Amino acid sequence: MDAKPVQEAPSELSPKDGYAAWASCYDSDGNPLIALEGPAVMAMAGRVAGFAVLDVGCGTGRHTRALVEAGARVVATDQSPEMMERARRKFAGSEVTWIRHTLPEPFPFDGEQFDLAVMGLVAEHVADLATVLRELIRVVKPRARCLLSALHPDRTAEGQRARFIDPETGIRRPIATIHRTIDEYRSIAESSGWLVREEVSLIVPESLVIPYPRAARYVGLPLGWVVCLERMEAVTS
Repeated sequence: MDAKPVQEAPSELSPKDGYAAWASCYDSDGNPLIALEGPAVMAMAGRVAGFAVLDVGCGTGRHTRALVEAGARVVATDQSPEMMERARRKFAGSEVTWIRHTLPEPFPFDGEQFDLAVMGLVAEHVADLATVLRELIRVVKPRARCLLSALHPDRTAEGQRARFIDPETGIRRPIATIHRTIDEYRSIAESSGWLVREEVSLIVPESLVIPYPRAARYVGLPLGWVVCLERMEAVTS
């Protein structure tokens, strides 16, 4: 658990306001979920050199960076200018295309543009997830994949939400987070035209506690979930 008790704000922030406020400390606040989820997503991605990749909800660019370093050509989108500004600072000289975009609005791309889509820790903040997944079906190529990750449904079932400690006040700020079961995620994906290929629950190991003390309360429990979806059929308009 945290080293000392932390006061929690009495009300939750919207995703827009929450991630704007979180941007300044997102990369340094010791979030154990980020430590588990990033490597798991890239391991599931496999070889991406030469791929055109859409990073949906790129935030401060953690997946964008890993994808670029692996040789992918990345288009990164996010609704938060504060998060994207942090991301841009990491990529001086890199050919990343940055687009401010709010889900579930249509993506500003023609169809069948991408070999891979990544949607990291975004789905639990999107009420109309089916619309987003149908849009992703439209913009990726046949047999392309989508890697989606989320705060584990076991945790959201207990009321856990995305949250951070405000560096200015020391108060923990929760962000509105939607609870869905794994079966509900699967059902939404399949009804949107995706085939579930692979999934993994991210169990917190005891070794994570030393570098990430906040992991202590979750040791042995699933903290995150990652699923690989595949588009099977061509889309007709």
